[in-house]
Amino acid sequence: MSLHLLARPHHPAAPASGMVWKMLFDRQQGLLHRWVSPGFAPALAELGLRRDALPNLSHISQLVRQRTGWTLLLTGAPVTETTYYAALRRRELPVVSRLRSFSEFDQPPGGPDLFADLFGRVPLLLEPGYATALQELGAAWELATTPAAVALLRRFARATFERGLLAAEGGRPQFYGGQLLTSARYLHAAAAADATTYQPLAGAVRHLSQPAPAEAALTAVGPEVYFVAETWADITAAVQQLRQELVKMQRQAIAGHGLPFAAVPTEPTSRSRALAARIPGLWQAK
Repeated sequence: MSLHLLARPHHPAAPASGMVWKMLFDRQQGLLHRWVSPGFAPALAELGLRRDALPNLSHISQLVRQRTGWTLLLTGAPVTETTYYAALRRRELPVVSRLRSFSEFDQPPGGPDLFADLFGRVPLLLEPGYATALQELGAAWELATTPAAVALLRRFARATFERGLLAAEGGRPQFYGGQLLTSARYLHAAAAADATTYQPLAGAVRHLSQPAPAEAALTAVGPEVYFVAETWADITAAVQQLRQELVKMQRQAIAGHGLPFAAVPTEPTSRSRALAARIPGLWQAK
């Protein structure tokens, strides 16, 4: 998609839109100052995302294209899952151009809006490791050919790109999941979670593949387990594990039978206990 198609994006023009943007921007900046990487604020500045002005979508689209090779696809409403993941595979990120109103301030109906997409995803595209992992997730969608496989991919995406954390060894945990970056509700839930709910990302696919009633957890304030990666490369590796599991599910479906998944121990592993020890006080943050 060429950039000239982005030259006249749909954009809220009412003065109230500027106030909504400013309030959302200020709230998340105030909440996130302890929980995002030091590079997040510079990325906002590079993109020209400011509290006192609605974003210049044409400028942002051109900058992202030049810096990353990705194209922003502006849409008036959220696209279908198939369209979304196919776009990611092509290094294209759908961005909803509609900004929520005051009446929708905390919970925009119908999915993400301009703030959720632009503030919560686009700055991270400037991180090559994140962009690579996101593209790999888009490619994995082609392997989700059964309802069970689609459900697994959805759980994985929510546990990582929506609610995932990044914590280098010995470092402070940082939020990279889009819902954590843009929603006070989800941010507070993650910050208030017990330390035992934080698990290494390496075990995410195995955990999410359990035939447990995990679908109900998707509507909860936060997932029962928060998965923590040490590097962006860990996220790409987890997506590769997801691909392997989806291929396995494909083969099982073709064979006409399903094999039970191995149960995951309910007791914390030594690695998860070590991870919890590295992040004391996280669940006390507000």
